[in-house]
Amino acid sequence: MTTLLEAKNKVRELSKKGLEVAESTTMTFAEQKNALDPIEADIKTWMGEIESLQFVEEKRKSFLAAAGSPVDEAPAEQPNTGAKSIGAQFVGSAGYKSLLEKGLKGGQWSSGDVEIKTTLTEGTAGTPGGGYSTIQQPTLLPGVVDIKFRQLTISDLFPGGTTSTPLIRYLVETAVTNASAAVLEGGLKPESALAFSKVDEVLHKIATFLPISDEMLEDWAQAQSYVDARLILFIKLAEEAQLLNGDGTGANLVGILNRPGLATPIVKGTAPSVSGDNGMDAIYRQITAIRTTSFLEPDAIVIDPLGWQTQVLSKNSQGAYYASGPFVSEQNQTLWGKRVVATPALAANSALVGAFQQGGQIFRKGGITVEASNSHADFFQKNLTAIRAEERLALAVYRPGAFGQVTGL
Repeated sequence: MTTLLEAKNKVRELSKKGLEVAESTTMTFAEQKNALDPIEADIKTWMGEIESLQFVEEKRKSFLAAAGSPVDEAPAEQPNTGAKSIGAQFVGSAGYKSLLEKGLKGGQWSSGDVEIKTTLTEGTAGTPGGGYSTIQQPTLLPGVVDIKFRQLTISDLFPGGTTSTPLIRYLVETAVTNASAAVLEGGLKPESALAFSKVDEVLHKIATFLPISDEMLEDWAQAQSYVDARLILFIKLAEEAQLLNGDGTGANLVGILNRPGLATPIVKGTAPSVSGDNGMDAIYRQITAIRTTSFLEPDAIVIDPLGWQTQVLSKNSQGAYYASGPFVSEQNQTLWGKRVVATPALAANSALVGAFQQGGQIFRKGGITVEASNSHADFFQKNLTAIRAEERLALAVYRPGAFGQVTGL
């Protein structure tokens, strides 16, 4: 009698064999198709065997539990830790499962839009639901190093919002007249005034796609890690650049640095900074300027890595670091009690001081949408699949004066 482990090993062996055929450079398209068809049929047969064996095992456990006998639980192959990553949501979706049931051969196809919940928590990737979660995950061996990208930070600073319409409309203060004063009994009260301007923000789309082989798509573990590790990361990197530097032309949104009405920039060593200021002094002067002109308390400092390096390596006349030195973790970095996030999306040796929680908000329509299809270019002929991810968002800046640059760091 075949065991569950033997059946899973057989599926893995067949999948590996199919991958070798699909990636062959010596076989013609017809030869590859003739070789892959029986392999696909065998995989489906063994998948049916796995489902049958699992059904019997679950019934055995339920009968044991009903009889009061201990159930010999096997270690979970993929523990569910609660919140699911974007890749886990994609491979657990009905669209993805239907593809596997119908097979990836026989013409062009699409998974349909799969809307993803965008609550991202690192290290909490869940398992896909349904019968296909029985495929054993491959063993990951060390030695492959991805091209590294910068840590994501900007969108975390803003409060989030959702919208069901493509247009966000709000009012921005353009002038404030505070005429408050002491008055005698029965005297005329001075009139204060506020001037507003109407601002419309439209939703902007950020999207990309990546090609993978059909065999990778059939393996939910590979598909999940591919979506999580690369596709969503690319979307978030583009989002970060747009939130800071978008110029409002074409499909670009208007980023913070291109908003009218920002606090007056501070240049280190130039009034209101003074010649003896270091970078930390200049940053504090911008904090004070925002406090006294916008009456908001800055809560974060965004700085480029070179500028942050200068501040962290600063020493006093005795050679001691002003900061914590090289033997303290760089996690949860702060300056003047404000959260510090470093990103190369800013110009070298510059910083952005802001009251992010009060001064702006990011609105999203739905979540990140992931879709797979083989209809791109000649992907059908090459047994390739395009996985596309996209999102729609708008940046509202309620108080532009809550943000100010510091340069010359």
